[in-house]
Amino acid sequence: MAADAHLQELVNVNGRGRCAITLDPKDRVPGQQAYQGVVPLNATYGAGQPNLADVLEHYMRQSEQLDTKLVLAADGKVAAGLLIQRLPAEGKGNLGDQDMDAAEQLEHFNRIATLASSLTGEELLQLDVETILRRLFWQEKILRFDAQAPRFACTCSRERVAGMIRGLGQEEAESILAERGEIDVSCDFCGQHYRFDAVDAAQVFMAPGDRPPATSTMQ
Repeated sequence: MAADAHLQELVNVNGRGRCAITLDPKDRVPGQQAYQGVVPLNATYGAGQPNLADVLEHYMRQSEQLDTKLVLAADGKVAAGLLIQRLPAEGKGNLGDQDMDAAEQLEHFNRIATLASSLTGEELLQLDVETILRRLFWQEKILRFDAQAPRFACTCSRERVAGMIRGLGQEEAESILAERGEIDVSCDFCGQHYRFDAVDAAQVFMAPGDRPPATSTMQ
C-alpha cells in the first residue's frame, strides 16, 4: 500500500469499510450498556473520496440526525478540530430560534458551515480559538459559555415510555405481559429501566380521567 494512500484505499476495500462510534460512560448505572452507532465510510453529500471529517459528518447526520460541519488538522505534534452543529430548535434550554421555520434554520446553518469550511489546516493548528472565531464569524453574533461546562441530559421518562407502549397497542402489550410477566424498557442513552406490570400496563390504556395517580416504578 502506498505511503500516501487515501482513507478509502486503506480501510474501505470494495466499499465494505464501516465507521463505528462507541459511547461508553465512565460511570455506568446498573443495566446501562455502551451505545454504538455504525455507518458506511461515506460522506453525507457524496464526496468521491471522503476524508475522516466527511465520514464523521455522515455519522452525525445518519446516527444522531444532526447536521454537522467538521474541520480537522494534525501534524507531528498536535491535532485540532472545529465542530459546527445545527442543534434542535425545540426543547428546554436549547438555543434555537422558535420563530424560524426549518428552511430558515437550514439556510443559517449552511452559511455558518460554509464559513467554517474556509478554515485551513494551517490556521487551525497555529491560531488560538479567539482569533479563529473572529476571522471566520466576524459578522455573526457569538455567545461564549466559558463558565458553563457541557452536561449530559436524557429526555426519557416513564410518561414517554407509557406513550410508546400505548403506540404498540393493547393486544401487543398483553402479549408481552403473557410471555414475560412485565414490560421492561431500557433507555440506551442513560441506562434507566422502566418496568410495567399488568396493572401498570392496564392503566396505560385507560382514559386519562380514569387513571389513578402515576407511580415512578423504575430501576
